[in-house]
Order: sequence, then structure tokens, then C-alpha cells
Amino acid sequence: MKKLAIFAAAFAFILLLTKIANQVPPEPPPGTAFSLKAQQVIQCSADEITLLDTHQKSTHLEKDGTWPDCGSFQKEQVLDFYLSRGEKTRFLSAEPTVWWRKAL
Repeated sequence: MKKLAIFAAAFAFILLLTKIANQVPPEPPPGTAFSLKAQQVIQCSADEITLLDTHQKSTHLEKDGTWPDCGSFQKEQVLDFYLSRGEKTRFLSAEPTVWWRKAL
């Protein structure tokens, strides 16, 4: 009888672990950082910005108040953007793209 109880407890424990392991992880919380590499600014306004990568794929973002003035982005300048998700996209930093990433 004791062996049967131990077996049943071990089986229930394995089922519990399986259920926990199969759960889908929750959505990342606001503020999760991400980067967009080798991007050119093709359109910029006070509330929105559109970036273009080296494969001619555009990314449209809604800006918050942390972004620099649109005049600071030069035409034909390729940048790596470090951003954060939230209700609107938060600007963390930008730096010139390394030469080898522009060629990809």
C-alpha cells in the first residue's frame, strides 16, 4: 500500500511539472529593450518615425518624448537604434552602424 501511495504521488508530481513546463510564457512587459540595426530614417515627425533597413524593409514606429529632434538624423546616415517597447517606442540610444553591417 505504501509503494502504491509513493507511485501515485510521483505520478501526480510529474503531471504537475509537465503542466507547468507546457505553459506559454507571458507577453514581455512594457519596457523590454530591442535593437534595430543598419537603419536609415526615411520619414520623421513629432509623433512617428519610419526606418528603412538594408533589405529595403520599412519599420514604422510611434515615438514618445525621449526621441531626439528629427533634424539630428542626416539623410543617407545608417544607424543602429536601441529602443524600448511601451505604449509608444522609447529611444534609448543610436550609434553609427559598423561598415560590415551596411554591406549585408
